Amino acid sequence: MKIHSEYTFNYNWETVIKGFWRKYPCKEFDFIKFNQVVDMILDDNNKIQIKRIVYANKFTIWCLTLEQITIDLENRSMEMQTKLLKSCKLYPNLTGDESIIYKAIDNQQTHYSKLLSNFHQTFLTKLISQFNTSFKKGIEVVEARCRELQNNK
Repeated sequence: MKIHSEYTFNYNWETVIKGFWRKYPCKEFDFIKFNQVVDMILDDNNKIQIKRIVYANKFTIWCLTLEQITIDLENRSMEMQTKLLKSCKLYPNLTGDESIIYKAIDNQQTHYSKLLSNFHQTFLTKLISQFNTSFKKGIEVVEARCRELQNNK
């Protein structure tokens, strides 16, 4: 099963990417307890390859994920693949992948696309509701960070 959403930010790509990296910590995502870049390299194609560990915990439900992020400065895009590494015993068979793309449209707009796939069917109904809420909250937080960056110029 796949769930896909898109959004266009009315900020240039550089501002949106800065907003993305300033997303945590924030009260809207207080369940994100830890996020840390664990590896960063410049590959042979002049793309920045980043690995980041994220730990989320809300009540008794927790998970540990690995984000693999590719930043292509030349083409003004950032792609992120998230893999679930481990989850709590309450959801031992939880599986799923997340793909996110931030791509410059022009000098004033940035396209954002998010895709969730390979999720276990029994978890799907709750996941769709949480995905839509999380997607909207994520946009609001990045938008707020972009406004802060614009106001601080």
